[in-house]
Amino acid sequence: MKKLLVLFAIATSFAGFSQESAASSLHASRYIFSPTGFNLPKDSIYLNVVGPMIDVQYAPTENITVGIGTPIFTAIYLTGGYSIPVSKNIHARVGGLFGAPLTGAGSFALPYAVMTFGTPDNNATLGVGYSYTSPSLIQNTGFDLNGVAINGGAYKDFGGKTGLLVEGWYLPQLQTALIMPAFRIYTKRNRRYWNIGFIAASYTYDEVGYPVIGYDTNWDGIVDTQEPPGGENYDTIYNYDNPFVQKVRNFFRFPIFSYAMYF
Repeated sequence: MKKLLVLFAIATSFAGFSQESAASSLHASRYIFSPTGFNLPKDSIYLNVVGPMIDVQYAPTENITVGIGTPIFTAIYLTGGYSIPVSKNIHARVGGLFGAPLTGAGSFALPYAVMTFGTPDNNATLGVGYSYTSPSLIQNTGFDLNGVAINGGAYKDFGGKTGLLVEGWYLPQLQTALIMPAFRIYTKRNRRYWNIGFIAASYTYDEVGYPVIGYDTNWDGIVDTQEPPGGENYDTIYNYDNPFVQKVRNFFRFPIFSYAMYF
């Protein structure tokens, strides 16, 4: 986890360099999943694919973005955001994602606010939101994501057709941290963007255990010894009337890919 935080710090430090590039600026409103404080240019529209999620975003004005999307056609969601420049190098955005499954009852939402420091080509962002999952959706799916969501990101454009970005999330209620470093590749003529990287996550969950009363070597349900016998010819007797809960931390990492095409 320390190495991942170092990567995030390095990427954030890139935001101090100033370099303008019209091609990279077009997609400055988004890292991989999370938004920045920059808005799309007026009348811009793009198709965005982030892993299993597909959505379309449109800017009817210089300050407003609206969209619609689906995670692998299991649900549908609507998005909206309002951006405003606080100063020359500080931009803020408020918005949200609101949706429901295509089958079954329930709903989910993620209202948020972010602030971006820097230029479209070199920036860093901090944000906070609240993830809401309705009780009926929790009952149907088992996913309970209610709680605060904190995110950050940074981007550094290299002036040609590549850039480096990093996006991170922390969910305190789930004791889960995610970080997504990636390379951005774009084409000026076709206005297409590829983010290629990986997602790494550290998460904690509760595991129920039971105290060991002893060991049955005669297979008659009676404890014969308190010390673990040698070999495998014994049965462990647990105290099922007094369970205990212990925290277990796990870690995973896998590749991530996103693609955006402007019309």
